[in-house]
Amino acid sequence: MKLFIHGFYGAGNAGDDAILEAMIETIKEINDTFEIVVSIRSKNIPAYYGKESIHYVLGSDIPSVSKELETCSLLLVGGGGLFQDYNSFDPANLFTNQRGAINYYTYPIILAKMMAKRVMFYGIGVGPLDQPASRIAMKWIGELADDITVRDMESFQLLKEVGITKQLLTADPVTRLDSTYASAAEVIKNNKLLKIGVNLRNWTYAEHDAKVFQQRLIRYLRMLSKTLPITYYVMPFNKLPSEVVKAEQIAKKLGDAEVLPYSSSPKEYKYLCQQLDLMIAMRLHANIFCIYEGVPSVGISYDGKVEQFFQELHLTDYCHSLSNFAFSPMKQIIQDILNQPNHHKKVIQDKLTILKEREKMNKETLIKAIELSKHD
Repeated sequence: MKLFIHGFYGAGNAGDDAILEAMIETIKEINDTFEIVVSIRSKNIPAYYGKESIHYVLGSDIPSVSKELETCSLLLVGGGGLFQDYNSFDPANLFTNQRGAINYYTYPIILAKMMAKRVMFYGIGVGPLDQPASRIAMKWIGELADDITVRDMESFQLLKEVGITKQLLTADPVTRLDSTYASAAEVIKNNKLLKIGVNLRNWTYAEHDAKVFQQRLIRYLRMLSKTLPITYYVMPFNKLPSEVVKAEQIAKKLGDAEVLPYSSSPKEYKYLCQQLDLMIAMRLHANIFCIYEGVPSVGISYDGKVEQFFQELHLTDYCHSLSNFAFSPMKQIIQDILNQPNHHKKVIQDKLTILKEREKMNKETLIKAIELSKHD
């Protein structure tokens, strides 16, 4: 049996790479003889770092995607926050350049259903859907899918609002992913100072808020390092040159800081996170990596998915909105984590099973989808 995975892979993003690794692990646990095809954004950036043999096809190459779908039994769309209209949505692009997330992730679904293939949305995030046309399209797309698992309640409710009711609430696939040893961690381990990870990303959809917030945060972290023995580790979680440059700029502004580039596998990068005392992060998966390695993380919510993650773990005090310039609550939780590290590690440890248990439903749903695809 052949399974086709369509998502945001081969783009140099640690979070998406981790999702793919978790999905492939799950598939191979079910049956290690299954063939797997993955659509990728670029042939020049690795999408998968594991040991399995994977076939790749450019996601923008419609004839090649169509050819692979002809011989597959099941199309998996996901995981990650795929269905959103940040870059707007124009249905006409579906037939020209697939510009926009909704179009890019929809076209293989249409092809698959025209070939009578089963389709499963795997641990996806949905939203924002700000345009009326996006909501209309999402209802139609959701109706095409045979099975849907979503990673958070916000996505579940948004699908419900547009008229979809088949979705199951699960969790992000990365919550099941283990880390693996990375030799680069030895230098961090040997550092006897407080080790604080920092992840700030470019965010053009709220550029002013992001700029002001990040300036204030960096100013506060510089002050903090004058009162405590701290080394900052700036972790971009992305291989894009613009993100690496940003990490280098942040490290320079912080002073006592080093850049830890995403130059290894997602499992090894996750192991680096394990060496930290605290993470302060915008990216969802920077927070997931750290919290699921037992490291307290303070999230900066630039998108609803970040806030949702902390809400569903009952850790709302650990999350701060990008648009909230009142820094006192954020400073307070950072100081408290540094003052009572063991207490906060215990708080986090007690919450981990919430999403890990829910994530198991991704696998259970996939098993059912595989069985039913044999009879479609």
